[in-house]
Amino acid sequence: MGDVIDDALLRITMGRRRVKGEATERLRLLAFKRDFPALCGTRLKDATEDMFDDWISERLEVVKPNTVRRDLALLKPIFSTAARRQSLQHSPLSFVKPPRAIDERIRRISLDEEVLLFDQLDRSKEPLVPIVAKFSLETGCRRSECLRLEWRDFDANGGTIWLADAKNGRGRYILLSTEAQRLVEQLSDRGSTDRIFPITGNLLKKAFENARSRAAKEAIRLGRPELASVASLRWHDFRHEAISRCFDAGWTSEQVMDFSGHVDTKSLLRYRHPRVSDSVARLRALRDTK
Repeated sequence: MGDVIDDALLRITMGRRRVKGEATERLRLLAFKRDFPALCGTRLKDATEDMFDDWISERLEVVKPNTVRRDLALLKPIFSTAARRQSLQHSPLSFVKPPRAIDERIRRISLDEEVLLFDQLDRSKEPLVPIVAKFSLETGCRRSECLRLEWRDFDANGGTIWLADAKNGRGRYILLSTEAQRLVEQLSDRGSTDRIFPITGNLLKKAFENARSRAAKEAIRLGRPELASVASLRWHDFRHEAISRCFDAGWTSEQVMDFSGHVDTKSLLRYRHPRVSDSVARLRALRDTK
């Protein structure tokens, strides 16, 4: 993937790629290589739609949706050309949808939403779907990261899974809660596959989208229209919720960074969404002590 970017940069430098705003385009391509080393270290034929879905979610933590839309408009033709040259069926960006123009959100998953959603996930035809979803919520692991985890990197005694190619290009340990480890260990007899979760990203994505839609309809049927908001959940919200729950439990920023894999506090705090009710309770408790 990085070679594709390098080729596009070379074409700009050599004057073979003539576009309006060449200098800006060059800076944006250089920033892509700098900020997403793991993605750029992936072979083009191994790159998936899930990886770019995660990339979009991460970008939306930092920039506005229209910026991401411009990034996609820049990258799509570059990767389409590269895919054609390598005789690939399609580019990993071919079916990636741009975010909506207004896409800002602070999202927590309520207990009732969680129950509704997982009830429907449990009804999926593929039994791995609810397991991967629960694992993601327990560990804060990105969807594309879940799909790359391998048995050889699972340390049952240490309660970790080593992820060599994390988003920032550095390896990190996925820390396993008791429930996350139980989920993994119940799969140990599923065969001799290298991957812990041998499922395609597309199947996982579609099953999640169908489950949240069914969950919203069930909320209406139960006379709980306020829970129809479950239809707006995204897989990346599992990561937000997992990290926010660590803060809810009183963890320090450094402890949460060990859990989430962030390398700086500024990026980490974009994932901290305290519940308003908890903030009010703390404020009143402070006032009551005076």
